Amino acid sequence: MSLQSSDPALITTTHLVKSEDLNHHQTLYAGRCVEWCVQMAYIAAENCFNEARPVVFMSIRSLSMRTPARLGEILRFEGRVDYIGESTIGIKVDAWKLQPKDDPRPVATGTFLFCTVDEQGRAVAHGLPALAGASSASQRRWKQDDLAVGRSPA
Repeated sequence: MSLQSSDPALITTTHLVKSEDLNHHQTLYAGRCVEWCVQMAYIAAENCFNEARPVVFMSIRSLSMRTPARLGEILRFEGRVDYIGESTIGIKVDAWKLQPKDDPRPVATGTFLFCTVDEQGRAVAHGLPALAGASSASQRRWKQDDLAVGRSPA
């Protein structure tokens, strides 16, 4: 279930941790959490446009598992645009335990890079405006990642 928050740049969704999401320690399998994070990041990247555009995944820039999630816990995933390149979009995703509400625990945090492409799958400028308020250090880090992947989307 996707929910739009009062902040139009922030996209949220929730997931219930079910038995098929668990690893051999009976906590959320990291691979499942990665799947949910990438989905959240894709939705946040696609949300930059008024109409659907060809947006493809390029890289996981960072991902950290913070607190184990257990069977029956509800997780809230938040995705926000963190970088705008010429053809790329960097997304930051944070996942939190929904309860207890007075002491939310972070489950995962990560950054993900996406690229707009043409019909042949080549990177193409998306025409989005630069991200307002982004620090120059953050922009430099993203730009390095943008160049490192050679703008060749997967």
